[in-house]
Amino acid sequence: MKILIIVSVLLGELLAQNKFNPELERKKNSILFQKMDVTSSVSFQSKQTSSTVTNKDSSIYQKTFFPDERIFPKFLADGTAQQFSLNKNAYTRRWIGSIGGIQRFYELRYGDIIFQIGLGATVYASLIRRPDMLEVQTACFFVDVPIEIKLSEKLSLRTGYGHYSAHLVDDGIEALKITAINYAKDFVPFFAAYKLCFINGFVYGGLRFDTYTIPEYNKRWNFQFGGEGGNIEIIDGLRIYGAMDIKLKSEVNYASTQSYQIGVKFLEQNSHAIRIAYTYRTGIEDRGQFYKDKTDLSLFGIFFDY
Repeated sequence: MKILIIVSVLLGELLAQNKFNPELERKKNSILFQKMDVTSSVSFQSKQTSSTVTNKDSSIYQKTFFPDERIFPKFLADGTAQQFSLNKNAYTRRWIGSIGGIQRFYELRYGDIIFQIGLGATVYASLIRRPDMLEVQTACFFVDVPIEIKLSEKLSLRTGYGHYSAHLVDDGIEALKITAINYAKDFVPFFAAYKLCFINGFVYGGLRFDTYTIPEYNKRWNFQFGGEGGNIEIIDGLRIYGAMDIKLKSEVNYASTQSYQIGVKFLEQNSHAIRIAYTYRTGIEDRGQFYKDKTDLSLFGIFFDY
């Protein structure tokens, strides 16, 4: 009984001195819980913001293997472009066939800038159709690794490394009665292409520096420029276009090889299409075995762009 009295007295003194106030303690606890809720909310929002920034930063880089669309345009009128084609000279029995192309195997996007790297390989053959046989006279081999960068919607760049060699085959040696020469190039290209809306196409220009060259050892510079335009739809799925390509080679004192092409495109999908075209080519031969000779060709052909 004495203990209960003592406890009651002590509680009374504490309440009188406001050292223990249940109402005050409830208010304190309420404020404490509110602070904890605010702190937890701020912490959670902070974590969410950090995660968003991290995801945004990682999304700037986009990698693609075997991209479907090229970022640097093809030189349609170029007689040595990496492609699958077959052309017939209108005035002779000469055919020019090529098997090959370029496969882009890696693409990296950083914001609006796109980078692509690929591998190209093509064999060009010059053939003469005889009544009872088909003579293969020359074979030219092209291998290169193109490195391309798209800086904006209009401007693209190309560089890389490549190899080119030209040969006479057995039929050519027998039919032409000439001796083959050693003709080969290792080269680095530097090209720019710029899209022009008012011609519905583009222009390009640049140079090729031969790091190794035979038989002309010290003549390493080659300049090339051209363009494509038109691309006017004449019926559904069929477009008409025009293209030109001009090369200047130091190995022949900067004499030119000029190509002018007009044709139609159909079955287009992204960078892929089939073309039927007429090409007029004049000037120095594209075939390395005859690099000092002049040529004049009127070619009708089909091209498979992929």
